[in-house]
Amino acid sequence: MKIDDMVIDQGIIKCSPGPQFAIGRDHKILRWNRACEHLTGRPAEVMIGTERQWEPFYEKKRPLLADLIVEHDRNGILTHYRDGNIARSNIIPHAWEASGFFSNVGGKARYLHFIAAPIFEFDGTIIGAVQTFLDITRLKHFETALMQSLEGYRILAENVPDGVALMQKGKFVLVNEAFAKIFGFKDRKELIGGDTGINIREDEKGRFRDTIRAIEKGESDLRVLRWPCITKDDREIWVEGHPNRVQWEGYPAVLSTVIDITENRSQVKALEAEANRLKRENIQLKSSMKDRYRLSDIVGASSSMNKVYKLILQAASSEAGVIVYGESGTGKELVAKAIHEMSERRNGTFVPVNCGAIPEQLLESEFFGHRKGAFTGAYRNKEGFLDLADKGTLFLDEVGELSQAIQVKFLRAIEGSGYTAVGGTETKKSDFRVVAATNRNLNEHVKRGLMRSDFFYRIHVIPIDIPPLRCRREDIPFLIDHFLRQQDQEKMLSDIPGRVLEAFYNYDWPGNVRELQNALHRYLTVGKVDFMRNIGKGISMQAFEDSGDPVSVEKGRDLRDAIESLEKMMIKEALANTNWNRSRAAAILGIPRKTLFRKMKKFGVVSPEIETN
Repeated sequence: MKIDDMVIDQGIIKCSPGPQFAIGRDHKILRWNRACEHLTGRPAEVMIGTERQWEPFYEKKRPLLADLIVEHDRNGILTHYRDGNIARSNIIPHAWEASGFFSNVGGKARYLHFIAAPIFEFDGTIIGAVQTFLDITRLKHFETALMQSLEGYRILAENVPDGVALMQKGKFVLVNEAFAKIFGFKDRKELIGGDTGINIREDEKGRFRDTIRAIEKGESDLRVLRWPCITKDDREIWVEGHPNRVQWEGYPAVLSTVIDITENRSQVKALEAEANRLKRENIQLKSSMKDRYRLSDIVGASSSMNKVYKLILQAASSEAGVIVYGESGTGKELVAKAIHEMSERRNGTFVPVNCGAIPEQLLESEFFGHRKGAFTGAYRNKEGFLDLADKGTLFLDEVGELSQAIQVKFLRAIEGSGYTAVGGTETKKSDFRVVAATNRNLNEHVKRGLMRSDFFYRIHVIPIDIPPLRCRREDIPFLIDHFLRQQDQEKMLSDIPGRVLEAFYNYDWPGNVRELQNALHRYLTVGKVDFMRNIGKGISMQAFEDSGDPVSVEKGRDLRDAIESLEKMMIKEALANTNWNRSRAAAILGIPRKTLFRKMKKFGVVSPEIETN
């Protein structure tokens, strides 16, 4: 996976308020965000694509922390930053952080605190790194002035925007207004003399007190601490403290500057969540496509089916509404079930509903349930489809058959406003995800007033079009092999005579995969191939003879000759469909280009131009 796919294009680095840059495995700069431009005075267009990330900070070339992390050089990290309070991050796994003084960054002398984290490929390989800077110049100046003069402390403490607290023996001795404001207190006097752990989240109070006590006694030299806190108005926030051991009135104390990092931490969590989502999607793809021609119970290796597989994986990783389009028999329910089984709702129930098979007068009762005595024949309470689909997926097949009246009530339930069983008074709610399917044009339904536009847009977030079987004939052998193994584990594709395979390949399959399965079952049962032909509005059994093809294909013909005949036919069709572009034809057939050339020579397949000449 490319680094841009996993991190860079998420927009987090570009829009972050903190200066950040990202490098790849080759140490070249991939992103240099706006805040980094402002800090260093170096525009992104000058920096991106180069290895000049050191120039804004040092006079001579040397590796930055991100460079050392890309190389996994722990000794280099400790050597180059031994004077910069180097330490492993206690909030981001595998990250390091340090601080230091820089005489000229963007035309100013600055103290900078920086943290660098690796970016991993799914197999654990480091493919890049991100480095973030925090300008702590004001904080350093303040700390220096504080050490020199108590009066200086009192002046500066009330003028810096960051929180400042002096703690001694588990109590607040001094805090500034900014500190009080961070934790939701209007008057800092409410904190002075109080327990230092008052704002720390309950499950972290003990560890916080132990840490501050250890710093006060000189038993710990931690310089960066991050804690979850609860404000006076019950908001959860995260703060970062930079503690120092000082003397106060002859006794050791802890002086700390504090900033609210809730927003930055949310960005980090969002980045981690996106990386985890992509990792899960990749794992699902690898595990589900281990046979290279299937996803869940869906079979096919054509390029059009691979596009369907990609959409299924994307849909499974979200909660958005999905609409599956396809002709009858293409496998719309299989697609819906695959989305359910690969989603976070896999442990819930998959509830399939054929909307066209439910009488209009029973729709509300079937979807929302009914109470005993609600109508004639309601002898007991009954749960509806929405009740059954709680924490799971509701599959609405032929969704275009739903009336507008039921669409209104159903939309209300989808959007979380609840629903009421027929004959009931209690408003119920169900946490379900909707996957719908149809073989109709729902846009036309909306234009004709058969479907509400708000209902349409609610279910039509991720459309998935399943191609008909006649448009993916290269999948027919895989499907036949799949159905054979379903029926008899010992049967294989090679057990079917080549003449039968040829007949199956040439047929248009108006009934799609379902018709293929039925035709194969008939052949295995009676030893004869018969296909269904559309005649007017009805369907009757007709022999394949109608189009000049064999009426019956009996078992027993030489398999090798028949398979070669099928191969030749598929190669000629692929070349014709690609205007004799051999590279594209090889890709469609799923074989190397050299193999295609060899088989063309073997079967005597030449382009029309050559044949004419």
